[in-house]
Amino acid sequence: MTNKHLLLYRGKESDRVDEATRTIENWCEENDVPLREVSNRKDVGEKVKDRARETVLLSLGGDGTFLQAADLIAPYRIPILGINLGKLGFLTGLNSSELAQNLNRVLKGGSSVKELSRLRCRLNSINSDEKSVFTALNEVTIDRGTSAGLAEVELYLDSRKVATYPGDGLIVSTPTGSTAYSLSCGGPLITRNTSAFSITPLNVHKLGLRPIICSDETEISIKTNTPVSIQIDGRKIGDLKKNKSIEIDKSDTPTLMLVPDFRSNFFETVRNKLNWDKNRGP
Repeated sequence: MTNKHLLLYRGKESDRVDEATRTIENWCEENDVPLREVSNRKDVGEKVKDRARETVLLSLGGDGTFLQAADLIAPYRIPILGINLGKLGFLTGLNSSELAQNLNRVLKGGSSVKELSRLRCRLNSINSDEKSVFTALNEVTIDRGTSAGLAEVELYLDSRKVATYPGDGLIVSTPTGSTAYSLSCGGPLITRNTSAFSITPLNVHKLGLRPIICSDETEISIKTNTPVSIQIDGRKIGDLKKNKSIEIDKSDTPTLMLVPDFRSNFFETVRNKLNWDKNRGP
């Protein structure tokens, strides 16, 4: 019997989600493990209380669900175990097949906890000069939104100007997010144990401007020369007018991922998910 207390965060409603939920409920009943479903941060706060060290959050869905769950529990330092019901599943540790058997293996000692860096993003509030603060596991995206013209932003690293970027914007990514939006825009892959962030231009109109990898101790500042839109892990949080600033650095609070001991390593996962070794045919 495990001494864990489980929280369950469900993604989009579907028959697969319902089926996996029943499997988890049955496993918890058979193993005398408390299970509570959560849907928001208040839920988590009420149901964790003084048991945070013994609690694991099960994220039931794809990578998008995992990102939502990670944001939900960011202040509580609770490990997340992702159960993949989506397509790629870079962030998920288990597949829905043989779920009960694998829960036994993982929750009874066959796992380790890995820290994933988060970004902290501070920006001017839309209607005041006060700073709004957000955190992201994957990336912060600054883009032109619905504007018809180019976005133009200036990038500063540790208060030193790097360049002005005319184009569609910039993506600032963690190693975790390097396999997501940044990758599709030509950004580099960064292994998860690397203490670095990447900055990837979006369709920049200066061919010499390329992705940058910097230390995760770097203070990143972006000045807007045109109106821009801000997205955190794919979720739009607002628009900024010109001559505003966005400050990005490493968050003090990481996301904790529960990783099964039998899960494949980073590059094996990449090969499988991105078909790097797929036969191109005759």
